[in-house]
Amino acid sequence: MAAQNKNTSTISRFYMPVVMLMLIFITLSVDVFGQQQCTQKLKAAEQAYDEGRIENIPEMLAGCIDRGFTREEKIRAYKLVINAHLFNQDLNQASQKMLEFLRFNPEYVPNKNNEPAEFLSLYKKFETLPYLSLGVYGGINFSNIAVIKPYTISSTSKTTYEHHAPGFQFGLKFSKPVYKNIELNAEPGFLRHTFRYTEESLDFSKLTITENQDQIFLPISGSFVYPIKQWHPFISLGLSAEYLINATATPERTYAQNTQQPVSGTDIELTDMRQKFNISLFAEIGLKYKIPRGYFFLSGRYYHGLMNQVNEDKRYSNAELNYIYYYIDDDRRLNNYAISVGYMYMLYKPKRKK
Repeated sequence: MAAQNKNTSTISRFYMPVVMLMLIFITLSVDVFGQQQCTQKLKAAEQAYDEGRIENIPEMLAGCIDRGFTREEKIRAYKLVINAHLFNQDLNQASQKMLEFLRFNPEYVPNKNNEPAEFLSLYKKFETLPYLSLGVYGGINFSNIAVIKPYTISSTSKTTYEHHAPGFQFGLKFSKPVYKNIELNAEPGFLRHTFRYTEESLDFSKLTITENQDQIFLPISGSFVYPIKQWHPFISLGLSAEYLINATATPERTYAQNTQQPVSGTDIELTDMRQKFNISLFAEIGLKYKIPRGYFFLSGRYYHGLMNQVNEDKRYSNAELNYIYYYIDDDRRLNNYAISVGYMYMLYKPKRKK
């Protein structure tokens, strides 16, 4: 009895994969046969439309639109059914099928030279812009300090600010079309600025202070987009609100001809010596590359800071900076150039215009 059960189990293990393969083959064969039938029905419906036998076209294609067509065939079928309903003056069914069509293919743009005027008129009665685009971005920035009022200890010193090394930014982006070529954008993110202050005193000594600032920021902007096929150049104007999380300085004083030992130490905390909030205006130019249901983009911006970065009440609060490095903060604004790349996914919700 045990041997018989063992043989039965062996046979089951052998035949089960064969049965599964046969079922898969039969299912695929049925699908292919069904698709071939639907393709033939579509060709017959197109011929009937060309010959003026339009009344029965919706019924001819009803069973295949949901399942049975390739994507390209489904587009042809929907357009055929919509035009048939318009010819039959069944505006309710034409509107319903147009809505279904736009939900299936929300980025469809009709060819004004090939589509019937009635089809174009109906299409224009629907909202076809994406209701929201969302995505991510990242890039680098170069700080550009503008001195409002200098506070250098020595009047004979030569001072400069330079970006030293690029900072970086990354975040999320949300875009809302408000008109055909106009978008509103919000881009919450994280931002790091890096710049270097240099002070040279009569070829005797040189002070360098490298400052890093970490911020969270929220740029808000309006964009004008000019589509040219897949390439969509755009310009933007906006305002950015920035909140300082952390600021540190790495100071070093060196002496000419090694007359004295260099002076350096650990990073110095500057957060309390900086204003927490800042507002910047910015202008942007960029380019989008359209892909199905989204786009990649590249942009360049210039941010113009509006506020003094330095907390004037704390200017003399760090003894190490004041008495070891002989450094006092200038009043200054932080401007910067930024380059970003990103990707946006477009969300559609077609509906009839009110």
